[in-house]
Amino acid sequence: MGKTLKEKHQEMLNSDPEYAQAFVDMEEEFQFTGELIKARIRSGLTQKQLAEKMGTTQSTIARLESGASIPTLRSLKRYAQATGSKIKIFLEA
Repeated sequence: MGKTLKEKHQEMLNSDPEYAQAFVDMEEEFQFTGELIKARIRSGLTQKQLAEKMGTTQSTIARLESGASIPTLRSLKRYAQATGSKIKIFLEA
């Protein structure tokens, strides 16, 4: 049987310096999109249900959660409200 995605990812992190650096460079984006997905799951909503609450489309939600588009603060507020979440933004030194 072949390797799992997680195993292949770990193998590439260990063997491919460019892949590892690209992953490090995108870590904050992965964390951000992960937080969006967690908020939606906590709220018990599917992407389609969330989209309906926000007055948008499921494909827009998918793009937000994949990191394919950068949301405006207004969109984030709508996302948070629809999922019963609060937005907190931190800038650290």
